[in-house]
Amino acid sequence: MNRPLKVIVVGSGVAGMAFAHRLSSLMGADEVDIRLLSKAAPESSNSHAAQGGVAVVVHPSDSWEGHRDDTLEVGGGRCLPEVVERVVQEGPGCIQELLLKGARFDTNDEGGLATAREGGHSAARVVHRGDRTGAELVRVLRAQIRCDPKISVTETLMALDLLVSDTSEGRRCRGVRTMDILTGVIMEQYADVTVLATGGAGQVYRHTTNPVGATGSGVAMAIRGNVPLRDMAFVQFHPTALFAPEQEGTFLISEAVRGAGAMLLRPDRSRLMEGLHPMADLAPRNVVARAIHAVMREESAAHVLLDATQIGEARFAREFPMILNHCWSIGIDPVRQPIPVMPAAHYLCGGIRTDAQGRTELDGLYALGECASSGLHGADRLASNSLLEALVIPRHAAASVLISEWQQPIQKDLGKGQYSFTAPSPLTLSSLADLRELMMRDVGIVRGDEGLRSARKGLLEFKERAEVAWSGGERSQELFELRDLALVAIAICEQAIAEPGNAGTHWNQDAPPRSVMETALA
Repeated sequence: MNRPLKVIVVGSGVAGMAFAHRLSSLMGADEVDIRLLSKAAPESSNSHAAQGGVAVVVHPSDSWEGHRDDTLEVGGGRCLPEVVERVVQEGPGCIQELLLKGARFDTNDEGGLATAREGGHSAARVVHRGDRTGAELVRVLRAQIRCDPKISVTETLMALDLLVSDTSEGRRCRGVRTMDILTGVIMEQYADVTVLATGGAGQVYRHTTNPVGATGSGVAMAIRGNVPLRDMAFVQFHPTALFAPEQEGTFLISEAVRGAGAMLLRPDRSRLMEGLHPMADLAPRNVVARAIHAVMREESAAHVLLDATQIGEARFAREFPMILNHCWSIGIDPVRQPIPVMPAAHYLCGGIRTDAQGRTELDGLYALGECASSGLHGADRLASNSLLEALVIPRHAAASVLISEWQQPIQKDLGKGQYSFTAPSPLTLSSLADLRELMMRDVGIVRGDEGLRSARKGLLEFKERAEVAWSGGERSQELFELRDLALVAIAICEQAIAEPGNAGTHWNQDAPPRSVMETALA
């Protein structure tokens, strides 16, 4: 190729930055032009908010086979074993690379990496930086990106749609259509390779630990571009989000708090998980979330309790400073009183279907991180495997781009006009709120046949409302969100309807139970 390879990466979390940095390191100064586009700074990403850490085998007492087996067990038979093995085996190398680049992880008394245990793990293997591990990864990767002349970063662009064309060899992604969220300017931006690393879709639910930007835009773009999805029925609810209805947003209480010894309690202060699973409070997240949901439903309770008082003030302050300060800021002292918690939507286990190199079924398009379904997570994500995936799969995606042939001519970027932003209509605002409530009620932790069918009908109506508002001239950011969230919600609902039985995070109370434990948690 007699010009630089042009690459667009949509999303500035760990997966997007890891890919951009890796590809740049593999190519010479005049060989690649990487544009990293996002609608906000990395500090607004799910990656930055990640508290727990990176699940990785770093101690001789542990093994990659154990990590593999735990991942497969939690994934409910829906993981791709070859992808699982690749990711868990390559994790230690990724951690060593980060350390060489200046990453700071917590250490033990011997000076080695400290590890915590989280739900579904048979060993303590989560490497962390206090309760702000995601922020540490973002810090290190962002420093690499900023000093790289082959990578440009723009943090005011919202990707609207894929640019897809038909060629003699089939359909191909040619880039993305973007909108500047400050000016409304629309651009068709062309590239040889387009990478979606847009994060999750937690905002499809009323209660979510995700930031406001997690609106499923990458998945929605893939749907509009007829790119296949996988495992969309599987949405992980984190069991312990802080119950604080007067606060904006939903704050996460890391699973590592339970790994340090905290226990879930019923409203009457009895042990909640006792007798429900061999791993008790550290059972897989789908098991714990359903158990909490059942107690809240049976006792008409708004929350349950997480008792962390036995951890001790010194250890809690050392390992969970952000959680401690946040709780203190709203009048809760977690070292002296139980924390009120509830489940909240946390992670989209499915997404855009890819192979182990991040390649989608549309030529020229890759997908990485939470918006992708690589086959690692299956029906439920093992705790702290997401940051691991966001470090490993991008390495293989970059290698795949490097060895591929990109001889097609590329079109020059084109301006396509400008939107005049409008205020959101009352119907758009109510539709967003109603969609999130509907998903929480009928397509949440526990589902049923009638509720899923009813939800699908309602979601199609929300999609139609967005189309009508668009044709009527509304151009609000809330309408863009409704447009994407409705498509993602429909995909989750339809794949949930198509699931023949229960697995992982998908729990249909009308499906026949497969075990005594399923009967107890139904």
